Amino acid sequence: MSPNVTPAASTILDFGGYDRQADGSRIDGKTPLVRTIAIDTSHAGGSVAASDGPGFRTRSLGPAGGHARTLAAAVAEVTAELGWAVGDADLVAVVRGPGSFTGLRVGIATAQAIAWAGRGRLVGVSGFEVVASLADATRDDQRKPLHMAYDAGRGEVFVATAVVCDRGRHVSAGRLEPIDRWVASLPHGAWVSGPAVVTLADRLLAAGHLLPPPAAWCPTAAAVAQLGMSRAWDGAADTAATLVPDYIRPSYADERPGSPS
Repeated sequence: MSPNVTPAASTILDFGGYDRQADGSRIDGKTPLVRTIAIDTSHAGGSVAASDGPGFRTRSLGPAGGHARTLAAAVAEVTAELGWAVGDADLVAVVRGPGSFTGLRVGIATAQAIAWAGRGRLVGVSGFEVVASLADATRDDQRKPLHMAYDAGRGEVFVATAVVCDRGRHVSAGRLEPIDRWVASLPHGAWVSGPAVVTLADRLLAAGHLLPPPAAWCPTAAAVAQLGMSRAWDGAADTAATLVPDYIRPSYADERPGSPS
């Protein structure tokens, strides 16, 4: 996962004034980006959201293993409740990782299909960026680094650090670390968040670290929608070539010795 910088502000609601993209996406002043679909299948508590400015709806996708079965229906439900169809979306935001091979693949494929069928703008966002935006909204000292972790299984976590700087929020490249070594490496009184905190909270608190409220530990589709809109405001737009999943690990087939590349 490559380092990136995103604006620290998390809510942008006006998308007028864009030129039409080369792929035909509706990014012109006559058709402002308003109707937004957000998808997060990066962790067990996946969700979807739909927003059109004044209206907002969200749905949980249930257990991680069932996301592929529930995703399409959930998206259709939240958009219908706002009175518009899935194909009417002007912006489709999706978490591109970190996450599992299966989880990310279903979310990204669905987002791509919706955007291309409806000619809306496609924007991928980092789950680390989403977690950082949620955590920063709950703490006063945003200049203090935020250490984030996803459960990677096998006694490991996939970690990154977010720091608010003059240009916005900088998120470091993600890396795998053994849980014990990562926890031991944290400076005393560190701010920590991310899905792995669900199982590590007691241990982190006992070590003197600081945690945001539980609602800020995991990405949510509502926060994905806000961050996606912010990125779209800055001119971001993804294609199949640029929306590359950030897998915590390669697929099982790719990990086996002698697997074809």
